[in-house]
Amino acid sequence: MQNILVTGGSGFLGSALMHRLKKAGYASVRNFSLTKNHEFENDNIIGDLRNPEQVRKACEGVDTVFHTAALIDWGPRNRQRLYDINVQGNRNLIAACQQQGVARLVYTSSIDVVFDGTPITNGDESLPYPSQHLDDYGDTKALAEQDILRANTIAGVQTCSLRAAGIYGPGDRHRFPSVIKASKTGNMVYMGDGRARFNHIYVGNLVELHLRAALALRPGSPVSGQAYFTTDHTPSNFYDFFTPYLTALGMPIPRTRIPTSIAYGLALVTENLGKLGIGPRPPLLTRYVVLSTCQDFYFSGEKARRDLGYQPVISPEQAFQETLAWIKTLL
Repeated sequence: MQNILVTGGSGFLGSALMHRLKKAGYASVRNFSLTKNHEFENDNIIGDLRNPEQVRKACEGVDTVFHTAALIDWGPRNRQRLYDINVQGNRNLIAACQQQGVARLVYTSSIDVVFDGTPITNGDESLPYPSQHLDDYGDTKALAEQDILRANTIAGVQTCSLRAAGIYGPGDRHRFPSVIKASKTGNMVYMGDGRARFNHIYVGNLVELHLRAALALRPGSPVSGQAYFTTDHTPSNFYDFFTPYLTALGMPIPRTRIPTSIAYGLALVTENLGKLGIGPRPPLLTRYVVLSTCQDFYFSGEKARRDLGYQPVISPEQAFQETLAWIKTLL
């Protein structure tokens, strides 16, 4: 790899990936995003995935693309925008890679591509895409992943897809900020009976997986054209995962637990209100939020270990300390 492009290099994962690539000695690493990554002032290309010409120019002279950019929105009213960015924008990138002779394309996917609300216990890559996703985000990520895998050709661009679970760590813009806010305001409650398990993955370990995938992509490689669930440490209950952080920060631990059935009913109400334009956008509670946290939703990382030789490079203890130190800077 000589010339690398990271789409979404201003975001949580994309920025961490750029840091890792720079540290590894890759001199030419560029960010293609709507906004600058101010830590890499000279390595930014401002552009929009929805603009084919901007995407084509960004891929000029590039041999490796890490596609981390996406619109994350679980609301019920943004189907068109999700499709334009996550699906059509992805197709624009695939076409640009083909036109510019890019050798490898690593796509950041999501565990949501196989989730329709049915419990998943230690799922693997044999799981099919569901006929109906719970929301438009999962649907558009599944459509984009299928396009990525179909684009893999022996003589052309080599592709693979990494299905990320709940990413956490320094720079997180979704999970920990919302948990900390809810805890500080006394609005945090736990849902379900506490037995469901979920995969989180530390951002540094997910970056390692991206790097290993790119280095493995070559004609004839078993990685080419494949999708991988990305895991690092033992799955745990979604809420129990956050409790040690709240304890270390001296924040109150929620004592209230809402049964799954009641939470699901509330989610139906908030989703329907959201469709009418009533309430926050996206809704704070959706069927996806309830079902992904109140029942098993975790996966095996065996295929990535087998094909990529992947083992987590950052231990649970180190991940905890680094994440905790970062959270303290936000308080």
